[in-house]
Amino acid sequence: MSQPVFASLLADRFMDFVTFRRSGGADYCGRAKVLSYFDRFLCQQGFNGSYPTREILDRYLTSLNRLHPNTRANRLSVVRQFCLYLRQFEPRCYVPEPGSRAGQRPSRTPHIFTDNEIKALLVAAHDLSPPGSLRPMTFSTLFGLLYTTGLRVGEAIALNLADADLGQQRLYVHQSKFRKSRWVPISLSTSSVLQRYMQERTRIFPAAPQDPLFVNLQGRRFFRQIVYTAFRQALSRCGLRGGKVDPGPCLHDLRHSYACNRLVAWHRQGKNVNALLPALATYLGHVSITYTQVYLRATAELLEMANQRFHNNFRQNVLKKGELT
Repeated sequence: MSQPVFASLLADRFMDFVTFRRSGGADYCGRAKVLSYFDRFLCQQGFNGSYPTREILDRYLTSLNRLHPNTRANRLSVVRQFCLYLRQFEPRCYVPEPGSRAGQRPSRTPHIFTDNEIKALLVAAHDLSPPGSLRPMTFSTLFGLLYTTGLRVGEAIALNLADADLGQQRLYVHQSKFRKSRWVPISLSTSSVLQRYMQERTRIFPAAPQDPLFVNLQGRRFFRQIVYTAFRQALSRCGLRGGKVDPGPCLHDLRHSYACNRLVAWHRQGKNVNALLPALATYLGHVSITYTQVYLRATAELLEMANQRFHNNFRQNVLKKGELT
């Protein structure tokens, strides 16, 4: 894997950031190259600071105006990720707003799964081919785990058998997106599902504690793209996959659903949601509570959308059938 060449005063920071992203399993070649364009701009501007200021970032964004809107959006996104990372070490680092002066497309609104939708998804996953193999049970267990724990897909497929401490109802997630390891609590029902899966998995593919928890048909750890493919297949089976205009839920929406459901549950229990955000940040593996607050801001809107979907479904499937009067 070729390394990008950085030459500005932020070269070491750029390299640390690229290494950090790759350590989480991301293939950061393309985006590292995009980041090198910003590095070259800093050199051309004679930048001599230890962090990007609003002034230098505004000048950089202005320099992108000649590019296609999608290209501008991509370059802004990468620089913004770097600035978020750098702000951990340089609190005064300016972080541009998403889409600011770069023609970025409107952000996608996450899909929050209803109880019936998640049940349908897991049933559909359990019907995946080939029948009689471990694959259907693998993906129904994996999708259920993502929904009930908020794990990132990369974290889930990186789990080993030894990371599942079912006696204590918890999972150990090794250094992931922000180089943080953490224990993630799981419910009794999730623990039971995992136990049944692990028994079947080790029956078919005898394994050592350090072997992967989730495996493919050859008994090896699978790649992330395989999970995305299985997720789309399950969506199609249960009627949740849309068309080109609205392709339906994405895999990361399982994580969004967990976060928003947790916030709603705390709210309905009369708990101080703001005081509990650090706990949610820990569960989700966020390096800063700022990332977690995004879910708090989104919850009200998402709840309204979920509520509207429920009422639409109620009118179409219940009232039309005359089941209630």
